Formats: sequence, C-alpha cells, structure tokens
Amino acid sequence: MERSRLPRSELGWLEISRKIFMIKTIIFDLGNVIVSFDHSKISKRLEAVCEHASDVIFSKTVAGALAQEYNLGKISTAEFFAAINRELDLRVGYEDFYVAWNCTFLPEPIIPERLIETLADKYKLLILSDTNEMHFDFIRENFPILDHFDNFIVSHKVNVVKPSAEIFQKAVEMAQCLAEECLFIDDIAANVEGARKVGLNGLQFISARQLTEDLKARRLLPENF
Repeated sequence: MERSRLPRSELGWLEISRKIFMIKTIIFDLGNVIVSFDHSKISKRLEAVCEHASDVIFSKTVAGALAQEYNLGKISTAEFFAAINRELDLRVGYEDFYVAWNCTFLPEPIIPERLIETLADKYKLLILSDTNEMHFDFIRENFPILDHFDNFIVSHKVNVVKPSAEIFQKAVEMAQCLAEECLFIDDIAANVEGARKVGLNGLQFISARQLTEDLKARRLLPENF
C-alpha cells in the first residue's frame, strides 16, 4: 500500500518545527537591539570643547576612518584618543572624552531583562557586535543584562566586522554547535542576510514586542510569556 503523504502546508510546518527544535544558541547584536544609542549626542557633546561644528565632528569621529580602525582593533584606545585630539584640537583630557564618547547610550536596555533571563535558562546566549573598546567596556559596566550572556564576539577583538562571513564563522565556533543550530538577531537586514549566507538562522529585530512574538512563534519562548 502506498504511504500517505502530508499536505504541502503540513510538510512546510514540519520543516519549520525541525528548525525550531534544532536551535541551541541565540546570538544577539548589541547596538539598537540590546542597548539603544544616538551617536549624534557624541558630536554635540564635543562641540562644546573644540572649535568645530557638530557635523564636522561627527564626520571625523563616529563616521570617520579613525572610528572604523578603532572598531576593527587596528588602533588602541590611547591611539584613537590622541588622533581625535589632533584632528579636533580638543580642550579635554581622556577622562572627559571617555564620558563624551559614551554619552551616546540611553540608560535602559531595549529588551526586557526577563526575556534574556528566560532564554538563558535553555539556550547558550552570545553577543556579536561591531564595537570598540571604550563602548564595550562602558556597556559591560553599566548594563547588567549582559551578565546573562555566555560570551562575546566583538569586532575590536576579532578584527573583522559584519556582515563579513568570517565574523559569523567565529560566532559559530564560539557557539560550539552547527551554524543551523544558531539563531542570529540583528536590526540591520544586511547583517541578517550575511548570517544566513553562512548557514545561521536569521531574524531582523524591529522592536522588543516583535521579537517576543517571533521567538514565541519559533517556540523559543513559552506561549504565556
């Protein structure tokens, strides 16, 4: 007797279910997913301590080649500060610059800590972020939500940024599981697509509410969360 076949709709759900139950590691982007930032606040703060307008400051700091090198770990914090000081002729020392550089972050995380705590009970949690030493150190000190994460892949340590395949491969190595057993969450579509090209499951972050519903749909959060 010929074996009966599931309707295509049920076959599709079966395939989704397999993917749901395969997830072992959830990898989060940091900026504008876990913590919120507004880099224009940096240039406005520094405008008060140099002779340049905020748009010029922004182009030379946050959006400039120096920041890219700093995020990639090609220059140290001391070298970055010295170079910015030369570019802008700042009237502040390092400690005041550190405060200005980190004023970009809003004080409360975007995602409720309860959500991360719940996920941490069942899955390995990683952070994968394009960031620099000053920003990352500040976040680690001021956002206890990061205590629930098992490890961190940050661009200034691994010397590569998203959406390069190499940084996602490093994340999979850190996860110690298969790429298809990882879910990557990022607010930038190009980064999500980059993760998918390496074999990870990808989810674009829009809001905490949307993320909660998407994780429940994937059965990664309980339905009554």
